[in-house]
Amino acid sequence: MISYLCDDDTLREYADKLLERPTNFGGDDRYYRTHAPVIGKADQADDLLAESNYDSALDLLRAAADEGRNDTEVSDEHVLDAGIRHWGWGQCSQIFVQVYADDVMLCRKCDSIADWAVSRKKHGRRRFLCASCKSDWEWDTEQYGLPALAPIKYLPKFTAAWREACSILSALEVYAVLDESDYSEREWERWQVNVNEALERAQREYEHDTEAESAEIADSCHDELGELYGHEPDCGIDWQRVEDVYRQAREDYFTQLANEHLNAPIAGQLALI
Repeated sequence: MISYLCDDDTLREYADKLLERPTNFGGDDRYYRTHAPVIGKADQADDLLAESNYDSALDLLRAAADEGRNDTEVSDEHVLDAGIRHWGWGQCSQIFVQVYADDVMLCRKCDSIADWAVSRKKHGRRRFLCASCKSDWEWDTEQYGLPALAPIKYLPKFTAAWREACSILSALEVYAVLDESDYSEREWERWQVNVNEALERAQREYEHDTEAESAEIADSCHDELGELYGHEPDCGIDWQRVEDVYRQAREDYFTQLANEHLNAPIAGQLALI
């Protein structure tokens, strides 16, 4: 599993880019406003890599949102596994992640999260003391207004799920596979399905073979068929090569049966010593 930690500047860059709502988009009001799209897949695309990355990312995001909890209340709100329809791809799945949680109050001098103590209020003036750097702030709210000279600045607080989302996006920019183990397992399963289909086709040529014989022949060429893994793109299999392997395995199988029959002892015959 690959991921990268992102600083707040990177988190904000991703948020600014991904929260830009398409003009023709319709759907849940949270999409592209409070929740940004992270990763998607076309449901009918038959894309193993997209499926692997999607499911792996969904698990990581939910785990990050619910870390330290015994329920899924947070991830249910912060991580949305949404079904949407795209004009070009048809029905799609898209993960939307809530970007911001709450505002954090920072001191303008030390730039740290600070508690503020109001030390005095008189004639429209207020004095604030930063608990972190002990800076003593004073400004005239009547003359300048609170936002103009406020010693406090507000910084949006990112959700844990968004931090994980940006780590995932950063990782995928470097390497296309999020979880090698998951992707490899899916490839192997898909290849096995293709091999079984090719074997069934090869076996149909020998309609007089019993099911037991066909099964034993298929088992006998298992290792040789395994050597074909990875030779074709997209977990494909050369059906002609499968037919050739099966044909040879079948010949060897029945040759062995014939030899066993011919060499079997005959009842009442004396064994030669």
